[in-house]
Amino acid sequence: MELRVSEIFMSIQGEGPNVGRPAVFLRLNGCNLRCMWCDTKYALSGGKRMTEEAVLEQIKRYPCDRLVITGGEPLLQQDDLTPLLKKLKNYRIEVETNGSIPLKIGQYIEQINCSPKLKNSGNRAYEPAIRPSKKTIYKFVVKESADLEDIRRFIKTNRIPRESVYLMPEGTKADTLLRRSKWIIEVCKKEGYNFSPRLHILLYGSQRKK
Repeated sequence: MELRVSEIFMSIQGEGPNVGRPAVFLRLNGCNLRCMWCDTKYALSGGKRMTEEAVLEQIKRYPCDRLVITGGEPLLQQDDLTPLLKKLKNYRIEVETNGSIPLKIGQYIEQINCSPKLKNSGNRAYEPAIRPSKKTIYKFVVKESADLEDIRRFIKTNRIPRESVYLMPEGTKADTLLRRSKWIIEVCKKEGYNFSPRLHILLYGSQRKK
């Protein structure tokens, strides 16, 4: 089996509860959604076909036991991911997903970072396929205050605990992220959500890793 891979690199986790932790990133190509503000458009299609052995070799080059599988939408390739995951038993594995596809590889995953795409993404509404669990967190991109009602409605309808909710500012430039972060933090303080920076964007922008 082969995977369609965009890139494999080591950096720090830029979002969610493990922000700042060193991690190896396996970015897979292909996505079933098209977000207006997508910051990894280069991963929407195409990609280099790599065997499981080649991917494993690249991952193990890095001195790090945390692996973040991201995209695109990595769950589009989860059947082909399974043989690889079976050989990564000593890794702490996170998966980034938009939550529109049922998870079949949960037994290999330590943390599910689900980022449902709501109205501000430009996608049609969809029923979440990733349900709340002890290892699932929900990240929401916030551009303006009008987005908050959509988020409130979503977490109420799907019975998502507030402590599992992370709000993140939308933007691909540092000044935009910082400006939005200030008022989003106040919302988190008031409503009991978590705030997540987009540290990788602040540090490196939205350009593809070289």
